[in-house]
Amino acid sequence: MIIKSPIFYMGNKYDLMENLLMYFPKKENVNQFIDLFGGSGVVSINVPYKNVTYNELNHNVVKLFKEIIENKPETIIKHIENRICEFDLYNKTTDTRNIGDIKVREEANKKYLEFRKYYNNQNNKNLLDLYTLTYFSFCNMMRFNNEDEFNMPFGNRCFLFGEHDISLKLFNNAIKDKNINIRNSDALELLSSITENEGQFIYLDPPYLNTMAIYNESRAFGGWEMGHDIRLMNQLDRLNKLGIKWAMSNVLVNKGKRNDHLEKWANKNGYKIIDFENKTYSALGKGNAKTQEVLIINYKPPFERISIFDL
Repeated sequence: MIIKSPIFYMGNKYDLMENLLMYFPKKENVNQFIDLFGGSGVVSINVPYKNVTYNELNHNVVKLFKEIIENKPETIIKHIENRICEFDLYNKTTDTRNIGDIKVREEANKKYLEFRKYYNNQNNKNLLDLYTLTYFSFCNMMRFNNEDEFNMPFGNRCFLFGEHDISLKLFNNAIKDKNINIRNSDALELLSSITENEGQFIYLDPPYLNTMAIYNESRAFGGWEMGHDIRLMNQLDRLNKLGIKWAMSNVLVNKGKRNDHLEKWANKNGYKIIDFENKTYSALGKGNAKTQEVLIINYKPPFERISIFDL
């Protein structure tokens, strides 16, 4: 059973998780798993490894991840329930991605903006308030302005009792079985600090150069450009020489645009490119049929399947 992360994050790997796990090394061969671009934490929670390092550059996401781990799910659910009542936030027992009644939608948006303003005006921001906001925001996303204020618009959504509360409890139960080290570091700096093979296995899901998303547009978190890709590939080459296993998700083709430098680098170094048939990159809840997501690995996988790149 694949556990959903209770944190919403664009590009998270929930739908691809079963496919990824087939190609990850066996648990007895991994002493430390490093989730370099941790995001929602869905990979960290679902891998079979006990010792996990979750790393994420966005400090708000890191704080939220830590908050969810350290609080009982009942405490989080009660907080959300109290905020819904206190601010009269829109709440139904079914999915509300499209509120049909204009007046209802306008009132729901008004209440949401009042709650968002309340959160942004806090001196010591309550992370559970931020978490509550994500259930009502556009596509459940998190975005912050240069003043570090949450600025996502209302998304015609709400906290679904009987679904979201169950996800929180399942996540909490799964996390108990792991030793998780939480880091808020630059991914490239973290990679460069690894100088010995101590049985690490590193999974990378970096921003994709040929797609557009909040996390690789934002200058607040450094952005992501060709220079970052090149530095990342150099670090992976260095780790490969140390004998450290790694696997990297990326998009090889998006809207007809091919990620040539990535493909040439992988082929030059003998890294295996695994394509996932019928699996497409998804952004803002929409899949792109012209997008091809791949996994690049530097080791012999425990599971072998013929790839189109082997033909």
